[in-house]
Amino acid sequence: MTLHHVRIDGVAPFEYDFGGNIRARMADLGRAVGSQSIGLTIQTVTPGCRSSRRHRHVFQEEILIVMAGTGTLLHDEAQVPVRPGDCFCYTPCDAEVHAFENTGTDDLVLWAFGNRFSHEVCLYPDEGVAFVEGLGSEIPLAAAVESAWTEERRKR
Repeated sequence: MTLHHVRIDGVAPFEYDFGGNIRARMADLGRAVGSQSIGLTIQTVTPGCRSSRRHRHVFQEEILIVMAGTGTLLHDEAQVPVRPGDCFCYTPCDAEVHAFENTGTDDLVLWAFGNRFSHEVCLYPDEGVAFVEGLGSEIPLAAAVESAWTEERRKR
């Protein structure tokens, strides 16, 4: 029988940066342990930085758990104080964009669980782009052209 196992402290984190104060470290536990469809990352956000650009997923569901530090969840236009033990869920039908900001003095550590879909689309309205996983590209939202070839429109 196969045993999929890693030690959390054995998974090397990597730095990521989207410019400005949007940068952090991430350890990809889901891939490291061999998960095929469930993502689990540990994000470590230094004081004054954000975990990501404000975004929302079109297909993926996320569960986000604050494990250490304090900060703010940017939930659409609201700012929600967060501390260890807070757990949030975003489903594909949730329209609110979100990101975490470390407003504390220690590292903000987040565990992020989500589906790993090859067809994911992630919307970044502040930047005016959509990331399309299947294309590996960001597409300008202003360039989007409405299509008549959608599942809903073909239901005649």
